[in-house]
Amino acid sequence: MLATTTLAYEAGLSPGQWRRLRRDDVWVPVVPGLWRHAATPLTWEMKVRAGAAWLGRDAALYGPTASRWWGLDGCDTETVEFVVPRARRHLAPWLTLHTTTRWMRGDVLRHRGVRTTSAALAIIDMARTHTPRQLEQAIDDAISKRLTSVPTLTRRMTLLSGRGRNGIRTLRTLLLDSGGESFLERRFLRLVRDAGLPRPRTQVVHRRRDAKVMRVDFQYTEAQVVIEVSGRRGHTSDRDRQRDARRRNDLQAQGWKIIEFTTADVLDDPAYVLATVTEHLPAPRRRAKSATVSWKSAASRRRGMTR
Repeated sequence: MLATTTLAYEAGLSPGQWRRLRRDDVWVPVVPGLWRHAATPLTWEMKVRAGAAWLGRDAALYGPTASRWWGLDGCDTETVEFVVPRARRHLAPWLTLHTTTRWMRGDVLRHRGVRTTSAALAIIDMARTHTPRQLEQAIDDAISKRLTSVPTLTRRMTLLSGRGRNGIRTLRTLLLDSGGESFLERRFLRLVRDAGLPRPRTQVVHRRRDAKVMRVDFQYTEAQVVIEVSGRRGHTSDRDRQRDARRRNDLQAQGWKIIEFTTADVLDDPAYVLATVTEHLPAPRRRAKSATVSWKSAASRRRGMTR
């Protein structure tokens, strides 16, 4: 619990008693104007809430701190960082502060009672210091929790890119394979991209016959193909198998072809995965790909003849 002078007086302490308690370190400062009892451990969340209360409306959680406050994977920082307007850069260094010249609409939100930068902006700020693996986890988790989307991240990066903004290039690369909800789904998207195949839609919602909704991992709408990668689900009970079977039946009744790949397929046999996906894509796209390969082969033969 954090205490203020007003709360101390409301609790019945006189000004002299409150001064003695602070002088004797029974209550110790966290930030100016906010104290904690000496017997209460100083937690990360306490520092966040104390800093937010001290800085007021013209401040928000920054980067890694904001990402952890949103509960994103890959964000386990113990540092508490805030961003404030450039005009407040001379504040006493009780906290780690960053400055900005302007915020756009939607950049600052209130979450769990604290003003924080949006998940999209928090991830962009994380890119300055965090590894690609940590950024992957944060991106995928934020998309999974509907805190942001690939288009939102892309638009915000475009507006922020420029001198002094590190990490944007790394984020652009990582976003090429974003849109799934797990490492395995990201790996599948990377396989598809590296092979030059069209990118499927991700996390598409369908409505079942009983009016409930179901979400599929990937979908090629034109080909009426749904693709599922099953590594993230451990459905072994009868109820799980029944739910999966009914889900599959509903999709098939709507005219969708269902393709399922396991973790072993995606990680250990990518050739099988790509061959299966290609087989189910519209024929014109397959022929176009084959024609490209044939053209390259013919060009290679011509170069060999001229040597």
